[in-house]
Amino acid sequence: MNRIRKEGEWALNIKSVIAFGRISLVEDEALARKICIHLVGKFIDDEEYLVKELKNALPRVQCLEMSIDHMTGKLVNES
Repeated sequence: MNRIRKEGEWALNIKSVIAFGRISLVEDEALARKICIHLVGKFIDDEEYLVKELKNALPRVQCLEMSIDHMTGKLVNES
């Protein structure tokens, strides 16, 4: 959470976050495919690479889903 601070204002920074919950395997292939497409899109903009990787690697991909029961964090004020 970074934003431009006004003069005399403290900057708010999150130092760490801890999440408690349950992790499960995503067994729906369509959902795993959607997750992989979204993830690859964050790092590369090459449609040919994406198609090749989905064809060759998707059967071996294991996506994990975390259902968060509780989350806590530590905020730090820095000038």
